[in-house]
Parts: sequence; C-alpha cells; structure tokens
Amino acid sequence: MRFTLISWPLACGPLLALAACSGSGAPAGNGTGAAPEPPTVRQVNSGQPPANRCDAQAAQSWVGQPFGPATLEQARAAAGADEARMLRPDSMITKEYKVGRLNVVVGADNRITRVHCG
Repeated sequence: MRFTLISWPLACGPLLALAACSGSGAPAGNGTGAAPEPPTVRQVNSGQPPANRCDAQAAQSWVGQPFGPATLEQARAAAGADEARMLRPDSMITKEYKVGRLNVVVGADNRITRVHCG
C-alpha cells in the first residue's frame, strides 16, 4: 500500500506540469483572423514649454569671459538649458548626450573657450 501512495504523486507530477504549460488551443486575436487593434495613444498638453532644449548659439557671447559660478548660470539661462556643467580640457567627463545640458569648456587661464550642448 505504501508503494502506491508514493508512486501516484510521482506519476501525476509530470502530467500536471505538462497540462499547466499547454495553451487553450484557441488562436489569439478577435476571432476574425485579423490582427488586434493597436492601443490608442493620447497626447496631453500640460501648457509647459518642451523640456530638454539647449541653444548653444545663444550662449556664444560668454566665450572669452572669465569663468565663475555666476557666469555658468547666466550662460545656462541664455541657452535655455535645463542644466550646465564646466569642463576643462584635461578633466574626465561622462560621454552620455543630454539634449538639455550646456557644456562650458574652460581653458587653463580660467576663461571660457567653448560652449556646446550635450
């Protein structure tokens, strides 16, 4: 009797696993054979200007100016960028491209040599 109690679950286990993995047999879709309709996308206008923009041309007047925190903020505001960072030619930088970031390159004489977005 003990042999049948142990062998019954062992025999049914794989069968139950196969039954759980099988599909319903009905094709997916709406039953007509056509592809289902894609979901509708609705655009919401929040009234805010588009974020992540940067106009480096608008900040070109700061090239040649002495660098300082106030200058960085003024150049960022002029470019309309979300953020700004100061870069030196010998500094290590991350290479990700951010559309809304102004990069201010400063030379050894602490003057701004270049401004660009990214």
